[in-house]
Amino acid sequence: MADYELVLCRPDGVGERYRITESGLRIGRGTENDVILSDKLASRRHARIFREGNALIIQDLDSRNGVDVNGARVMRAEMVEGDKIRIGDVVFQLIRSVGSNIGQSVIDEEKARALHESILSEGGGGRLAVLYQAAKLLGTVFDIDELLREILALIFAALPVRRGFIILCREGEEPEIHASRSLERGEQGPPLSRTLIHHVFTQKSAMLTTDAQDDSRFDQAASVFGHQIHSAMCAPLRGRQDLVGAIYVDSGTTPRPFTNDDLGLLTAIAQVVGVAVENARLYNENVQRERLAAIGQATAGLGHCVKNILTGIRGGSEFIDMAIREDNIKYLKSGWPIMSRSVDRIEMLVMNMLTFSRDRQPERSVTDIGMLIRDVFAGLQIRAEKVKVELDSSGLQAGRIDVDPHEIFRVIQNLTLNAIEACERRGGRVSATCVYDPEGCTFAIADTGEGIPAHIVPRLSQAFVTTKGSSGTGLGLACTYKIIHEHGGSVSVDTAVGRGTTFTIQLPHVGTQGRVTAQGYL
Repeated sequence: MADYELVLCRPDGVGERYRITESGLRIGRGTENDVILSDKLASRRHARIFREGNALIIQDLDSRNGVDVNGARVMRAEMVEGDKIRIGDVVFQLIRSVGSNIGQSVIDEEKARALHESILSEGGGGRLAVLYQAAKLLGTVFDIDELLREILALIFAALPVRRGFIILCREGEEPEIHASRSLERGEQGPPLSRTLIHHVFTQKSAMLTTDAQDDSRFDQAASVFGHQIHSAMCAPLRGRQDLVGAIYVDSGTTPRPFTNDDLGLLTAIAQVVGVAVENARLYNENVQRERLAAIGQATAGLGHCVKNILTGIRGGSEFIDMAIREDNIKYLKSGWPIMSRSVDRIEMLVMNMLTFSRDRQPERSVTDIGMLIRDVFAGLQIRAEKVKVELDSSGLQAGRIDVDPHEIFRVIQNLTLNAIEACERRGGRVSATCVYDPEGCTFAIADTGEGIPAHIVPRLSQAFVTTKGSSGTGLGLACTYKIIHEHGGSVSVDTAVGRGTTFTIQLPHVGTQGRVTAQGYL
């Protein structure tokens, strides 16, 4: 008996084709059918087409809305070539296959675009749902290999696939497998058809073979016959300009053939994934350029800081050498403070580098921020007095909040040191305030110093930005912003050149243990 196909009639002429095999075709909305319809007028098990001797029969499976053949309602009828079958709003036509249907399905680039648009305009149904899931993955998965693995898993869920591969290529390089999945066991080597892959990369069109074992185009290819590939599909991944890879799937040792509808869905998915792969490559290239630029900036910044610290150590060591040579403690008293300050700067630089270079969760405990401010002021009192700076901690409210006390201490220390240094030229005043409310804690460090130029303020959270010239590392404030961000808080700055600067920190409470309690002003 001649081979027949059921062709879906579409306005754009791009109709899926379903070969009528010896076991026939089942049609309906249920996923167990060979032809799955999204039409609401179709029943779950609507109709079946099967061979009966030399006749081809269509039978209504007690559907709600019936089956029409050439405009007439039928329960059971013999069909001939050219008959049109209507199920709900879906129309098929029965056509005779030319010779055999084996390997005749090819979707070129123009047809692929039309197919993609037709699926998007369906307004519902299985194929559109699969494309929607693929689009969601593109917006949530940013590692390219992980994205391809997720896409492959989606294809396995949507199509009767047993093995699949996603291959990527670049100009002048050999194609590489970036994702693979198989439900077959005991395989040796990659079971993909090189003939299909070669066709896709050279012709840039999707291709389907419904029985590769009998397809003359495969010329007894070892990859097909050695792995018992029966039905296989391959679709190109197209970027905006060039081919970036291909998706290859096959039915494994299962003789069930893929349909043209399957090839259409694979091609539509490939249309979306191709652009995503191209975007991911551009993104990674930009990230790499930015990373190299950041490494260069960090190296230059650290080199500048270390060079300045070494200059101080060298100057201090020269005074100490003179003290030893001349046995004169006067030189020792001059050199040692320089050495001591340089050691402090090295310690601060290393601590800031460690803080800035790694993400961490705050190790919280109930803490009185006012006590931390007093401890910092006490430690810096002598340094402040030397440059005629008054430290005022009279505006501190007592209370408790759940924070990392060691990290917040470093924040207060950084801000206070900056404030003192801003007042060094002509003396001044550094004051602190701290208040609690049901939302959390707000504290501020204010100075009457030089102020910060307006063009610097937006960049204060960036590494290696400093207003101190050779005496600053440019990491203190960057670490301050980072620590407060890790606590879920915020940093604001009010400054003007010649008027001074105020840094205000807001820290929210966390959970019930982090609730604050105001105990009055001290």
